[in-house]
Amino acid sequence: MNKIILTLMSACSLCFTNAQSVDDSVAIGSGYANQIWYSLENDEQGSALNSEWDLAFSTAGQGANILINSVIGTKLWTYPSSDISGWANVDTTGITTWSPLYNSDTSWDEGAFRKNINSNPYDLGWGIYDPITHFVVGDSLYIIKLSDNSYKKLWIQQLASGTYTFRYANLDGSNDNVVSLVKTDYSGKNFGYYSLLTNTAFDREPTSAEWDLLFTKYTAFIPNPYGVTGVLCNSGVTIAEARPVDVNSTSFDDYPYTTPMNTIGYDWKTYSGTWTIEDSTVYFVKGITDNIWKIIFTGFGGSADGKFKFTKELVSGVGLNEIIDNEIGELSVYPNPSNGNSFTVLYELNQPASSVKLSIVDAIGREVFSTKTENGIGFYQLELNGMNLKSGAHFVSLSIDGHIIQQKLFIK
Repeated sequence: MNKIILTLMSACSLCFTNAQSVDDSVAIGSGYANQIWYSLENDEQGSALNSEWDLAFSTAGQGANILINSVIGTKLWTYPSSDISGWANVDTTGITTWSPLYNSDTSWDEGAFRKNINSNPYDLGWGIYDPITHFVVGDSLYIIKLSDNSYKKLWIQQLASGTYTFRYANLDGSNDNVVSLVKTDYSGKNFGYYSLLTNTAFDREPTSAEWDLLFTKYTAFIPNPYGVTGVLCNSGVTIAEARPVDVNSTSFDDYPYTTPMNTIGYDWKTYSGTWTIEDSTVYFVKGITDNIWKIIFTGFGGSADGKFKFTKELVSGVGLNEIIDNEIGELSVYPNPSNGNSFTVLYELNQPASSVKLSIVDAIGREVFSTKTENGIGFYQLELNGMNLKSGAHFVSLSIDGHIIQQKLFIK
């Protein structure tokens, strides 16, 4: 009996070592219609139409950043003839010679409305911050072109006590709207969204703690503004890019981790009649949970389905690495990876214990299962069924009188 179980445990350990890399895909739809927020631990966390919004307002506590949706044809100009005092009588003659404003493609904190900041340290682009009231008062008048080719005049009037107030109307003053967007309505999320076309606010994205990567179409600068399809990262996520390398031998600690949100971006693929994926590029993504994942892109479907194909592998987990104490016992799990519903835990106790607890923890530290189990010397086999664990990395832990043995478990 001992020999059989030890052979199984050795086989499972080998299975884990060779099977951490998982094939995955994300499809944003025909014509790149959607944006998809993705967690490396838990896969897709949200999807929304990319065409449904015009403006995105930062909901961070001290945030005052505003984005435009340039990939659907939205364009923004600071009105050159006057400040907000010219609201009543705008003249767009010569607009084709004006310089449009764009979001940065490297930082979520540099939206189109943050451009044209002057030397005033309290200038935020669209308004001036008051250090006494902590309000931002809008001082800039904008012209915005929407995706249906209509034009509006736009004034971000203020940000006060967590509420944005903005005004927009047709150029002739008709269809005048004053709107309030409250940050707390989007608690825990990066942005609240608004459509000037439909006069509608949108709660579109998952909470920031739930996702690492955004699969989307966005505007890049190569060097002029151009719509591309690629992968952006969440604030707080850092990425190391390695190219050209042998993707099978490159280590996650060989390259520096950087913060630009477009570190992955779009240029791991090229098009010359068909899409070609670079086979010498690998990305190491330090996600929201501080676990590090190895990402290698393997395919791209183009505008037909917007499908990104890639492999992902958990290569480092902060504070959740495998722990082995052979003096106390041994632990293994199979099959590994598992389907998340049924798997077997094998463990050996080398000495009697007063208490043995088996627990399963997900990648962000939440205990999803626990049970007291056998505590005498010997080998034990525990069949776990109906677990319904979500895809991603988990950690099976055996607590033996305060000592911990831990094994990584990957759910497909």
